[in-house]
Amino acid sequence: MPRLLTLILIICLLVCEDNIVLASEEKDFSSYMRDWTEKKELASKLLRDAENAFKAGDELSGCAIQVKASKKGIEATQSLIKAMEINGSTDGLENLEFGLNKWKELGAMC
Repeated sequence: MPRLLTLILIICLLVCEDNIVLASEEKDFSSYMRDWTEKKELASKLLRDAENAFKAGDELSGCAIQVKASKKGIEATQSLIKAMEINGSTDGLENLEFGLNKWKELGAMC
């Protein structure tokens, strides 16, 4: 009986995994823009929090928060780049790549 349940579970996981892949492939312009907005706002908040931690003399927390901000900033910028690619717009793409590198540098500082 346990083997039968295991087999059924494996089959269900395989079927569900295919549906997850299909759903992620259908991500559209508005989804990427929404993702960019949310992550950009979170990255900005995290940067303010890191700045406050540094001002309070808490270097360790400041760095940890700054690294989180960097990751969210990178994710946000990548979403914006994907949205622009879907939209067929390449104007300003080099500026976004520059911004992406700045986010990476920010995370590498700590």
